[in-house]
Amino acid sequence: YYSLARLKWSETKRAWLFIIFLNVTIVFGNYFLSGGAIVQGVDLSHQHQLFSLPFFGFLNHAPYVGPKPLVFSIESITYMLTMGLRNFSIAFLAVAIPYTTNPGQIGVAFKQMGLPDQFAYAIDLSFRFLPTLARDFSVTLDAQRARGFELDKLRGGIFARIARLAPLVVPIVIGSVVGAEDIVNAMELRCFGLGKRTWLAELRARPLDRLLIVLTIVLFVVVTALNILGNFYTSGPLHILHEQGLPTFLFH
Repeated sequence: YYSLARLKWSETKRAWLFIIFLNVTIVFGNYFLSGGAIVQGVDLSHQHQLFSLPFFGFLNHAPYVGPKPLVFSIESITYMLTMGLRNFSIAFLAVAIPYTTNPGQIGVAFKQMGLPDQFAYAIDLSFRFLPTLARDFSVTLDAQRARGFELDKLRGGIFARIARLAPLVVPIVIGSVVGAEDIVNAMELRCFGLGKRTWLAELRARPLDRLLIVLTIVLFVVVTALNILGNFYTSGPLHILHEQGLPTFLFH
């Protein structure tokens, strides 16, 4: 996927480091804040506990917060890893899009796939927002540096640093709001949404593109059907997992 996109690790390194940090923070934060809770529908009375650590959590009686062991079981760890892999899989497919796709062609693609003009243009604007914000940040940063404002070496505590960044944050926020109002006014002047619109660019789908779209839809339907049928069949070829939703080899 990334080799076909001709992307190098050096180009996406910062994005992946941020995604890894954010994913690990979300997964472990959710695990600790929920006290090791796992997905609903799993029999909590038959967990395969590995070990527990002294911790605190929410109680059913006053003071409602107090000492509570943090249980590490095969079910809870598997659920935590599954949630992390789910986030990574979404990021794996999404990271390459901003590096390989022209933002101006995204709305055209969704329009030609059958979406209404309002939805297609909303998706187009959402993909344009971050590049536009990054451009405004770069322009504002250069302007502040030209005025002799020190931004490279910020000193003091967290509140002092936030106060020092105010001359940089305020113009960016105001510029984003003004830009959004200009877009809304331009769309209203052109009576956007009252009739069918025409797009300046036009994309032509190749046979390979249509094949990938069909395969993606078929794969989605098959996986969804297996997920639904697996909840009804307790035996047979569809019951390929343990009753707790875990591979059976973990308990041999």
